[in-house]
Amino acid sequence: MWCELLALDVDGVLVGPDNRVPDDLAEAVAEAARDMRVLLATGRSYSETVGVWRRLNLPRPHEPMVLIGGAIVSEPDSGRTLHASAIDRDTACEFADALGELGHSAAVIVDSWRYGVEYYLAESEDAPLVIDRWFSQMDVSMRRVRRLSEVEDLPRPLRINACVEPDAAEPLAERLAEAFAGRLSIHAILAPNYGVTIVEAFAAGVSKWQGLQYVAQRYGIGARSIAAVGDDVNDLQMVRRAGLGVAMPDASAALKAVADTEARPDLPSFLSRLAAQSRAAAQPESS
Repeated sequence: MWCELLALDVDGVLVGPDNRVPDDLAEAVAEAARDMRVLLATGRSYSETVGVWRRLNLPRPHEPMVLIGGAIVSEPDSGRTLHASAIDRDTACEFADALGELGHSAAVIVDSWRYGVEYYLAESEDAPLVIDRWFSQMDVSMRRVRRLSEVEDLPRPLRINACVEPDAAEPLAERLAEAFAGRLSIHAILAPNYGVTIVEAFAAGVSKWQGLQYVAQRYGIGARSIAAVGDDVNDLQMVRRAGLGVAMPDASAALKAVADTEARPDLPSFLSRLAAQSRAAAQPESS
């Protein structure tokens, strides 16, 4: 396969719970970047991702990063926003109120490059738990509010999430997905870098694949020349629709079901093979 664009998830792909990129993996990613465009596609925000990106030491010109589950595409060097897909204010306020009525605080992430703040927290009875489990582990700016609808200058949210106990996450996600069908994309997912399960909502249709398509179209790259590596539910669309969808060996069953292959025996070895195949495919045939 001739791969022109390689998208890599961060958590569960590039880093584990220690938030560290192994040396052999960093070398393999750098090798792959000599033969194809390499970008990160993650549920993390810019501030959570840029440190991982720097450790990869990717060559120039640097590709944009697909962040916050595809809701935003940013320049890695500056954090400048290139593209954003936000939730409309009325729907965001309604969703935050629905979480509050169920006892969950709404952590609302916005475009920090444009607005100078990353999160609004619409507090409910679990606010101390959310701050301890979520915000205490991040170096982010956050405004605490009673209700989202009371914020007159509220930027349009990119994502709204609630920290939920693991056994309650899927039922809550299903309940909210039914209530906001057609208006929001909602799912439950483990955030391993924080050790919490979250229920998160995006504008309808937002996914990493959508953000990845924005980047690919800038370069005139078709879906068949894209490879995407992921491990969980928020990678489903990009792994399913990429020309080569790759699941990590310990990926969720749902992701493995849509992937074309698995990154075996490990990701560094897989990336080295992919780079070699792309390099060979790009060579003109000898006469």
